[in-house]
Amino acid sequence: MTGRFRVLALLLSAAIFQATVFDELRLNGVSVEYLLLVSLLAGFHGGPDRGAWVAFLAGLLHDSVCSIPLGVHALVFAPVAATAGHLSVRLADGARALAVAGLAGMVMVGVIGASCVGALFGLHANTGVDLVLTAGISALMTLVVFAPTNRIVRWAVTGGLPVDISLDQGPRSEGPRKRLIASERSSLR
Repeated sequence: MTGRFRVLALLLSAAIFQATVFDELRLNGVSVEYLLLVSLLAGFHGGPDRGAWVAFLAGLLHDSVCSIPLGVHALVFAPVAATAGHLSVRLADGARALAVAGLAGMVMVGVIGASCVGALFGLHANTGVDLVLTAGISALMTLVVFAPTNRIVRWAVTGGLPVDISLDQGPRSEGPRKRLIASERSSLR
């Protein structure tokens, strides 16, 4: 399965989950922002460019599923995913707690941004404390489905490429023995 088909299957599955399962599971009128989560993780694992493209398509799917004017969420998801991609490059490998906190913050930014852009198009939007409370609840609910979604998005977005590449030693999937043999061969030449 090629990378584009993986991303297409991921987006269509996420849109179906968003419209069926997660739309029914609500807390205080707020549901899981699954397509936003997929967008952020695509930016995190695929980098800012690939993440922005996936997020733009996810935003269009979100608008078409939720009967919102087409493009409202696409305008918000793409820059938020690109920002997540830029931030992931700067995070240390062991900063998992910081990455999860950043993900929750980015979900809040995405929800607030979508509400603000929706208000520009005449949609009823929450304001003030209600908006922050809605964004916080949405972020917490979205973090519940983070772990299984993370693996799926990494598989789809990387498209079979090695996830971690070191420029001086090759892919990290190689064992230390293979790297030692490769470095000995290069030193012999």
